[in-house]
Amino acid sequence: MSSSTTTQTAHPWRAAVRTVLQAVVGLAAMAPLIYGAIAQGEPEAATGWVASALAISAAITRVMALPQVEAFLRAYLPWLAADPYTGEHREP
Repeated sequence: MSSSTTTQTAHPWRAAVRTVLQAVVGLAAMAPLIYGAIAQGEPEAATGWVASALAISAAITRVMALPQVEAFLRAYLPWLAADPYTGEHREP
């Protein structure tokens, strides 16, 4: 992979899996509160909880971008790593 090719371009399915995982975790964390607000007819509260779920997803996305997390993913969950280990050293 050339240095100008992004990991999203080189491995689009990995980017999709990572995005779906982040969204699912964020929504799962807030799902009971979102459902409760919708069931009680409080759209303002539901909107706030959806915003909270998106904030959680954004935080997870930021954490997954850390080099230490990427190294962990390459070692223990290579299917979720942004760029699979190729055996060669790459400069960040």
